[in-house]
Amino acid sequence: MILIILVACNACLANIHSSDESEVRASKDIPYSSAKSLEDSADLDAENQQIAKELLVDHGRESTFFLHDTVYWVNYRNKPIRVSYRVSDNTVDRGNKKLLLLLPGWNFPDTQWCSATKVCSVALYKGYDLLFVEMGKSVYMDSLYPQMRNDYRAYPTRNWLWDSVLKPLQKRGYFSSGLSQKEQLYPQNFAINTPFFQGFFVVPTFVMGLSTGARGSLLLALEHPEAFSGCAGLSGDYNPELQPNDNLMINCMGPMNLFQSRWRGSNNIYRRAKELKVPCFLAHGSNDLVVPIVQTKQFANALLKKKSPFQKQKNEPLGQNKKDTINAETKHVETYYRELQIFYNRGKHDYNFWSEAGLKALLFFDELKK
Repeated sequence: MILIILVACNACLANIHSSDESEVRASKDIPYSSAKSLEDSADLDAENQQIAKELLVDHGRESTFFLHDTVYWVNYRNKPIRVSYRVSDNTVDRGNKKLLLLLPGWNFPDTQWCSATKVCSVALYKGYDLLFVEMGKSVYMDSLYPQMRNDYRAYPTRNWLWDSVLKPLQKRGYFSSGLSQKEQLYPQNFAINTPFFQGFFVVPTFVMGLSTGARGSLLLALEHPEAFSGCAGLSGDYNPELQPNDNLMINCMGPMNLFQSRWRGSNNIYRRAKELKVPCFLAHGSNDLVVPIVQTKQFANALLKKKSPFQKQKNEPLGQNKKDTINAETKHVETYYRELQIFYNRGKHDYNFWSEAGLKALLFFDELKK
């Protein structure tokens, strides 16, 4: 009985947030949420509180893995942004450590990756450590534009996310390739089995995002390919030009008819598709009423064009590189190359779909490491 209640609550929660985001994209009146996305610092044990205090001083000390669940804060425009790290109990040794950065959508608490999907529990079981950043109402812009609404300025940009949170962790062995992408993904083909960087271990790192966080995750991977072994976007909006009346974009960049270069520029990953060199998983539901599935279909087609880095090698048999499967009963469609997988079904813009698609993304990441 308890299990049934929990499932029902999660489904309700997913529908509430999906409806909220849909209204925001269509309306100029932005509702605000007072929900907090991470537990109070008082919940931390004494050891973790000490670690958090040390990390506030310098969260980029050299070659020091996180060995315990850790929470610390990083300043953004005089506002503390909470960063949470969860350690898997199933990491055999530090040579097998791997990290998954999970990015939330607009106004989605980052902890709902764990409370509303199975992604966290399965990832931890598989040996992934997890990293969360409380992005709030961020739309993962690269910077703050003059026309951006004042209240939107209170939430982090993706450049801040990289410069202030992720890049400093390179000294700890995270978000660095150390070796080439091929060596990091397929270490069994080389003399050593664990990547090193400047004399210390490097942790293979993956990023997954949902809704606006999907675009954020793929843009991070595109702009910092040395940092990621794989990326995943679930129900993402990749080309703002497809939705010129989307108020999330208008309130960040200004109207498209007045600032067309911005809508086509650095925040439009569809127009930058040829730059993406990191293995990628894409998923979208055909019953998504918040972000239309054409967003993912258009972006996927761009990745598969002739000059795409995901295109099969000239002399490589297609049967060894690409596979299409269709389940007529559920309308699941999966298309994948070794470094690109696309998943569609009848899902909505909710956690039920993100849980299913997120688990498929984990399988995709697992295959990359074989």
